[in-house]
Amino acid sequence: MSAEIIALIVFAGVFAVSAIRNVHMGALALVAAFVVGIGFVGEGLDEILAAFPVDTLLILLGITYLFGMARETGTIDWLVDRSVRLVGPRVSLLPWAMWLIGTGVACLGTSHAAFAVVPIAMSLATTHRISPTLMGIAMSSAIVGGALAPTSINGITVATIAEDTGLPYNAGLMFVLSVGVNALVVLAAFLMFGGPELIRRSRQDTASGDPGSATGTLSSSTGTLSSGTGTMAMTDTTTAQPITRIQVTVLCTLFVLVAGFFTLTVLDVDVNLGVVALTLAVILSLLVPDVGRRAMSKVDWGTILLLGGIMTYVGVLTRLGAIDQLGELARSVNIPLIAAIVICVIAGLVSAFASTIGILGALIPLAVPLLMPGGGLEMTGFIYALAISASLVDCAPFSTTGATIVASAAEQERPLLSKRLTAWGFAMVLIGPAATIITMVLPPLLLAG
Repeated sequence: MSAEIIALIVFAGVFAVSAIRNVHMGALALVAAFVVGIGFVGEGLDEILAAFPVDTLLILLGITYLFGMARETGTIDWLVDRSVRLVGPRVSLLPWAMWLIGTGVACLGTSHAAFAVVPIAMSLATTHRISPTLMGIAMSSAIVGGALAPTSINGITVATIAEDTGLPYNAGLMFVLSVGVNALVVLAAFLMFGGPELIRRSRQDTASGDPGSATGTLSSSTGTLSSGTGTMAMTDTTTAQPITRIQVTVLCTLFVLVAGFFTLTVLDVDVNLGVVALTLAVILSLLVPDVGRRAMSKVDWGTILLLGGIMTYVGVLTRLGAIDQLGELARSVNIPLIAAIVICVIAGLVSAFASTIGILGALIPLAVPLLMPGGGLEMTGFIYALAISASLVDCAPFSTTGATIVASAAEQERPLLSKRLTAWGFAMVLIGPAATIITMVLPPLLLAG
């Protein structure tokens, strides 16, 4: 048995053992990377750890630490309070509003900037009794949908790959298709995870004239949220709490994070969002050390280890050539349409654990023979289907996007949210390719035939 097959079997075993024995998957994957890398591939420790995603983990650390500061200072509560007053009884619009905001921010140079919106969205979900799964999928769809904009790094990268390989590509059409597909994904999640109930609640609250429905209170003495029956409630008699100086400082910090990162990206300055967020969090902790110490407990180290372990093992698979072999296997299929579906499924499956752009960079060139004249898929929307299929799975907690969403949720919600996002992500591995191939590849083939 080849080393590539052994490595893939071990990778599958990591998931099985983690599920059966309830062992932390990240720690298990990291140990498996050492065993396979050293024992079967003959790599050194430095080579194995080269794939440890320090940049990605810095993003998780910086974002969760900074927003831990925002939570501890009551800034998130203040934002939630104001959002409740603005939304009133229209709570069913919140997932869509956050999706639109997240999509817009993700278009601004890098989708990572939209990670700054995720903790606010997840806090709103808890406050308004919105399913965290619904809000998580909405934010994931916003991030991956906006990421393929012509102004975003991912969109620019796909366009560059297409140009280098000589494939026809329209950046504007790519963005429209990406946003459209992700809007349908949010709609499906809305219908499956409590959207109709939110609409009924909105209508009842509107009819009663009470935007809060007496589900809880906002403490006038502390300015913090109390859960009442598990949600936040606002009544017409509650008095808006004045914003404190430290909350103003934190709000300015969050603005600097988003606006500053966007500006640096436009100026083509290479900077890690996590480094910026971590720097701002440290500055805040110097102003309020006690809050800084409490905020450190908000960092989801378990999710960081999960992402680090999985991506390190995927690095071993990549260097071993297992990923390339999967692509070659797809190309060996004699029917181009089936080969296209196989490549999209592989892209989605691997992208759930590794860099989406990295996977596209590897698989688009492998698909070139299918897309050239005589290859069976000439002048079709395959490249659009491939890019979207690889992106839809990013809600899984093994990806940076999914990990950020889970880390931003309330602690008691994380286990169930992680399971649901995992199931949703793996469902997208099959649903995404099927839907995109049927809508973007098959029609041109039928018209041409």
